Amino acid sequence: MAVRERLTLEAVPLDQVPEVTRFLTGLGLGALRQEATTAFFGRNDSWAGVTDTGVPVFVKKTLGEAEPVRRRVERTAAMSTLLDGHPVINAPRFLGGEARSGLVAFTLLQDARSGADLASDGDFTWELARSAGLQIGTLHTLQAPPVVAEDTSPPPLPPLGRLSALPLEVYAAASGAELEAWAILHDDAAIVEAIGDLARREPGAPRVLVHCDLRLDQFLHHDATLYLTDWEEARLADAARDVGAFAGEWLYRGVLGMASSDDTPNDREVVANGTRRFETLRPHIEAFWSAYLQARPQARSDRDLAARAAGFAGWHLIDRLIVAGHRRGRLSPLERAAAGVGRRLLLDPAGFITTLGLGDER
Repeated sequence: MAVRERLTLEAVPLDQVPEVTRFLTGLGLGALRQEATTAFFGRNDSWAGVTDTGVPVFVKKTLGEAEPVRRRVERTAAMSTLLDGHPVINAPRFLGGEARSGLVAFTLLQDARSGADLASDGDFTWELARSAGLQIGTLHTLQAPPVVAEDTSPPPLPPLGRLSALPLEVYAAASGAELEAWAILHDDAAIVEAIGDLARREPGAPRVLVHCDLRLDQFLHHDATLYLTDWEEARLADAARDVGAFAGEWLYRGVLGMASSDDTPNDREVVANGTRRFETLRPHIEAFWSAYLQARPQARSDRDLAARAAGFAGWHLIDRLIVAGHRRGRLSPLERAAAGVGRRLLLDPAGFITTLGLGDER
């Protein structure tokens, strides 16, 4: 079962969002033409194409309430300035942002492939995993820009306030599959307690500059270079968030890729088949982890980092379950199986360090 997360689709008509053209022309980049513009699947609206002045651009409109949107745009701008021309971390060139409208623009990496697509096609190599580890490890050694360092807003995930009940507006807008996913959480006191413990332990961990929204589709491969994108949630937090998210991505793919979507495996089959499948994917985590420690050797003194990362990998599987339910009526049996694997990690993260490929590199 292929797992694809970044899909090209039709962009929102530009005549419905005149602020996009105003924004781009104000930056001196020219205007996009609707017939030559595409978008990427995601929680925000986006436009990608070449302007009438010949500039390839990717524009994203961050959606939400005014104050969170302002912070996301400011973090994006600050991180893009920090990483412009960085010798290790590759980020698309930032062309401008506007907090009021929530718009940000970057140089479009034409014909780039996302890390999610590469992984689905079997083209995310160990070398690319190592590049990802070097970039994330280096990121965790950098001094945060003031606007990021001074931002005390909590990371958006896990959404602790929704672990026991959903706000009425969220419930009303949720799909059937999303409600199934939330019901799995709400009916399991042990997993809710484990997620809460993970968040409560975070203040005691070393605070470093983290991406905080790491997924394979945040990586883009272009001209033999791996780029890391989407900096709107960057903040000072636990390094385990990024490490665990990378490991969780591969574990999630291991579970969903172990059988066709028509299969209805029982728990024993999930464990047996999932383990065999994950054995072929774990080297990506091992390559990432080895490179991460090379780039950030001080992480070796953080004795609990791998266990915390395993916990965040477990949360990542739960988060993927919720995201997978967007606009769908039901969850698949394998998606439910992924939630079960995530539960195991959350309840005993230290017991899965070696299984995940986060074993002792000292």
